[in-house]
Amino acid sequence: MANRRIGIWLIGAKGGVAATSIVGLAALKKGLIGSAGLVSELPVFARLDLAAWDELVVAGHDIRDVRLADEAMRMHTESRAIDAGIIEACREELEAVDARIRPGTVINVGSTIEKLAGDADLARGETPRDAIARVQRDLREFVEASGLDQLVVVNVASTEPPVEASRLPSTWAELSDQLDSPDTCPLSASSLYAIAALDLGFPYVNFTPSLGSAAAAICELATLRGTCHVGRDGKTGETLLKCTLAPMFAQRNLEVMSWVGHNIFGNMDGVVLDDPANKQTKVASKDRLLGQIFGYQPQTLVSIEYIKSLGDW
Repeated sequence: MANRRIGIWLIGAKGGVAATSIVGLAALKKGLIGSAGLVSELPVFARLDLAAWDELVVAGHDIRDVRLADEAMRMHTESRAIDAGIIEACREELEAVDARIRPGTVINVGSTIEKLAGDADLARGETPRDAIARVQRDLREFVEASGLDQLVVVNVASTEPPVEASRLPSTWAELSDQLDSPDTCPLSASSLYAIAALDLGFPYVNFTPSLGSAAAAICELATLRGTCHVGRDGKTGETLLKCTLAPMFAQRNLEVMSWVGHNIFGNMDGVVLDDPANKQTKVASKDRLLGQIFGYQPQTLVSIEYIKSLGDW
């Protein structure tokens, strides 16, 4: 299909993952970098009608009042994760994306994430339903202004504290009734973004361990609107190794009695996960995988430590 316009709406659009992705996409469009690490570039995908780089348009939400290009450059100066020359060559594209990023919501994200917003001009005090309506206005405006054929919402924001399963209604009708009051609605921002997207028929991808669209009532909403959703953690580090090693042990018919993982990092995720409440969500995500692979739960220990000087290394 030629001349498609596909929007990628990033939640946490000025964070490390998003900034790296946006710079990477701009560099791919300009032919400044190769395709190493891009699974979709493997020969097995060649026969599929996947989108070309120049068909993708990026926008998003963020809670911080910072410039995208500055955040990308910080990834170079603090962590040496992005080449400064590539950032400069893509600065015009970064400024264009920056102009399309809108203020996000901090509903139920926890005190640590809320502090990241600082004095940013956010709609504080709005109800969950108001936040969803505002997000939907932003999504519709982006689709119309950019002439999009499709929009995909991707959550790459910081990990939120866990939501008690007992507080989550099982049906969309019950959950919808709770959206008018922040006191009765247990949902955090990642789930409100998911509802906003799915209710409009836009696919939602959750790259984080936050609840997102995983609640049964939100799954029902996706079915009612005839759209799709996927994910709960992108699995790029320790959990990626578990995904690789654990199936091998299972296929060799070996019993795994215990599994210990130690994570150290110094980026913004490290700051957020230094909060015990946010860390609990990440640890649960890392632990959940082994039981699903083995069919039994070995003894596990997962530690996550913030070491500031490491940055993104």
